[in-house]
Formats: sequence, structure tokens, C-alpha cells
Amino acid sequence: MKMKEKKVRKNITISKKAEEKLKELAKIENKSQSELIEELIENVYKEIEKKKKLEALKRIIENRKYFKGIDPNLSIQKIKEQMGSEP
Repeated sequence: MKMKEKKVRKNITISKKAEEKLKELAKIENKSQSELIEELIENVYKEIEKKKKLEALKRIIENRKYFKGIDPNLSIQKIKEQMGSEP
């Protein structure tokens, strides 16, 4: 069962055009304007998170040459032992 989140009041200013579109969307979607705004924020946030993850993956792929030959199953302790820094 999903608990109802506590709501906070925000006072925002939007253009008349945006207000008209928001009202129309609320009617079409049968949702409150607040619900639509929350969904928009959530969707934009998810897209940003997705982009961040893709950028991190790109960096990993670009840097894979530096990890060539490293056994992914080795622990840090084993690597240190192989390098001679652990007794």
C-alpha cells in the first residue's frame, strides 16, 4: 500500500499561454494541474538521470583500454598481494 506523500505549497508564475495549456491538459488527462506538474518534474528528472548514467557508461567504455588484462574477479586485497604491497 503506497502511503500518501505530504504535499507542500509552491507559488509559481507561468505565462498565460502555459496556464491555458496546463488547464487543457488537466481536462484531457483528467488530472489536477498539480499532478501534471509533478509528473512533468518526475519525467524530466528521470531523463536527466538516464543521461548521467549513459555519460558514465560512455566514460567507462572510453577508458576500458586502461583496464585491459585485469581479472574482474580479483579483490583489492589480491591485487595488492600480487603487487607486493600486502604481506
